[in-house]
Amino acid sequence: MTDNTKVAEKPSTLNRSERPQRVPINGSRDKLSVRGQVPGWHYCWVNEDRVERYIAGGYEFVSHEVQVGDRKIDNASMIGGKVAMAVGNGLTGYLMRCPQEYFDEEMKLTNERTDETEQSLRKSLNKGDGEFVGKVEIGRARRT
Repeated sequence: MTDNTKVAEKPSTLNRSERPQRVPINGSRDKLSVRGQVPGWHYCWVNEDRVERYIAGGYEFVSHEVQVGDRKIDNASMIGGKVAMAVGNGLTGYLMRCPQEYFDEEMKLTNERTDETEQSLRKSLNKGDGEFVGKVEIGRARRT
């Protein structure tokens, strides 16, 4: 019989700082995550059929070196100097970015429009006339 307490007390001499991050076997894998993003920029994947609209909105293709997805899982490729990946249904997704202030401005406008719609719904649903009785509350988490 061995003494397990001696093994538990012995400190590990392994250097785990350079060990690759473990991906759980049964966990989900993130094929579209992006490492190496430049601060001050908003990154997103854009399907090939929407690229022109994003370019008109101030986005640009990402062409600098980034790591896409978990290790050894459908790694992204470079198509014409652009980071791209098959995203399903025969579509190619391109990694694009815009200055963070553009994205923040878009989110502010989206939130304002949503607030107006919610206010209108609250007024019409909470009038108290007609056959409906009660109160409707609408809430959401804001994406900034």
